[in-house]
Amino acid sequence: MSTEDVQVLIVGGGGCGLSASLMLSDLGVDHLLVERHPDTALMPKAHELNPRTMEILSHHGVAEDVYRLGAPFEHNCAARFYTSLGGSEPWHRQALHREDAWSGGALTAHYRPLSALRHGNLPQKQLEPLLRRHAEARNPGRVRFHHELVSFDQDDDSVTATVRNRADATTSTVRAAYLLAADGGRAVGPAAGIHLEGPEPFVHTISVHFSADLSPWLDSDDAIIHTIVRPELDGTWLRTGCLAMGPNRYDRHSEEWVATITLPPGQEDRVFDEEEAAQGVRDRLGISDLELTVLRFTRWQIEARLADRYRVGRSFVAGDAAHRHSPFGGLGLNTGIQDAHNLAWKLAAVVHGRADDTLLDSYEAERRPVGRRNVDFATTAFFGHLGVAGAFGVLPGAPPDHNRRVLEALFSDSEDGRRRRARLHEIFKTLRLEYGAADIELGFHYGDSPVVVPDGTAAPATDAYGHIHNQTARPGHRLPHAWLDRYGRQVATHDLLVCGDFLLLAGASGQAWCDAAERAAGDLGIRIHCHCVGQPHELRDRDGAWPDLRGHGEEGAILVRPDGHVAFRHRRLPSHPLDVLHEALGTALCLRQPTRAA
Repeated sequence: MSTEDVQVLIVGGGGCGLSASLMLSDLGVDHLLVERHPDTALMPKAHELNPRTMEILSHHGVAEDVYRLGAPFEHNCAARFYTSLGGSEPWHRQALHREDAWSGGALTAHYRPLSALRHGNLPQKQLEPLLRRHAEARNPGRVRFHHELVSFDQDDDSVTATVRNRADATTSTVRAAYLLAADGGRAVGPAAGIHLEGPEPFVHTISVHFSADLSPWLDSDDAIIHTIVRPELDGTWLRTGCLAMGPNRYDRHSEEWVATITLPPGQEDRVFDEEEAAQGVRDRLGISDLELTVLRFTRWQIEARLADRYRVGRSFVAGDAAHRHSPFGGLGLNTGIQDAHNLAWKLAAVVHGRADDTLLDSYEAERRPVGRRNVDFATTAFFGHLGVAGAFGVLPGAPPDHNRRVLEALFSDSEDGRRRRARLHEIFKTLRLEYGAADIELGFHYGDSPVVVPDGTAAPATDAYGHIHNQTARPGHRLPHAWLDRYGRQVATHDLLVCGDFLLLAGASGQAWCDAAERAAGDLGIRIHCHCVGQPHELRDRDGAWPDLRGHGEEGAILVRPDGHVAFRHRRLPSHPLDVLHEALGTALCLRQPTRAA
């Protein structure tokens, strides 16, 4: 049996694992990815990519492909709600609500100061092949589908894994310095003693991927998601999310769609075939004669679970292996890619000898609180959708005649009907929680991390909706977005980041910081890109935003980590900036006694 030595073994070739692979390749880390399936995702699954994820993908040369292949902005800027798309009752075919979403409408101005990149929308069925092509084209990584992890052991020095080629049943040994599990919690986490904590799944759902022409029943092209909220006379509800999935058009003429069928309690094990899946779609859309072709259907569960640990020895979990939650808010895939981004630069620093292994402990310290927050947010968003039902006035167990009168009154052309609909509209507006959550998408921070240097300032206030994001260069926070000027051309602060390298941004009088950073970089064998912002330097503030965002004077500076989060901020120039920077870098890289060159 052959033995292969790599620096990192990735188990799982979904969005998180493939993202980790291309990131590690760009960071020069020799690694191997194994995925048990012969190909990438067959279901569209996750689709919304928030601005922070698009910033990450941009740094690794993927964002433009996502925009090119995915939904155009004009078709992904709203969420729409209906009672049904067909039917003959007075309450059928009613447009209930439209909500600006994903930087659309009024949200465009809200997001514009926060990031240079807008939301992307590319179904996972198309995103994963794109990520795979990028990962396979890059070195020094290798990607092997139809290979599965059989077993692994780890000790103080390495991980030794047995991998099976599922095509010919042969096995081989892989010896790695570290193991990253992006396998959805299938194998590595349980074997390593990592447990997903939280309640048992509380909703069981079937997603049906189908092709059909829905254009005769839709009246707009701005929404990817069309949610059906249809009351029945017995007080029950038929609900579904109907999502345009392209692959060529994302308007009402989308060739493919996904609809969800929520299974009633007690029917979690009900067996579905293609015809039942097709009928379930017709029933929930309210189009009894809809011609459709079921392409695939799959079961999934709504959960609210978080791994009790993100690291055990030399093994790490990320993505669904670390956190599982409802799709409301679109955080699942985004959080997984951001997990990989946080860990990749740290693995690179350690395996290249630029950081101590204890730096890797900060992965759990930084990412697990984000996982907790996102699980809670997604769960709240899910129950928010259930809450709108009460505003219709339909009562479970009430006589059908009562519910009929309520629904007829709700949609009547009368003052009372208009008043009822206005109230219903206000209830639906509460769902904006998930469609414009800029602070949830961009505002996660590592202010309490052991590998950032606190500067004594408090984190900015947040609002309960997660809508308002106050940018700050406080240590632990994402580098604020601002537009700078370089010889008459605008450049975003995030465009100054270079893969794997630190970034130092000083004020106009901070040249001594840049000189010290160049010396410190040489001492430690790392790269730090240095810029003074302001006259007479190459980079200058463009619109007056940067001085307030950076939070220091013209003699101060911030040091930004390779993942775009601030490691250190100093408001003014100290007597010995080289010593201060050495201490800050020692904290950021867990170097207890940073080496100083003579």
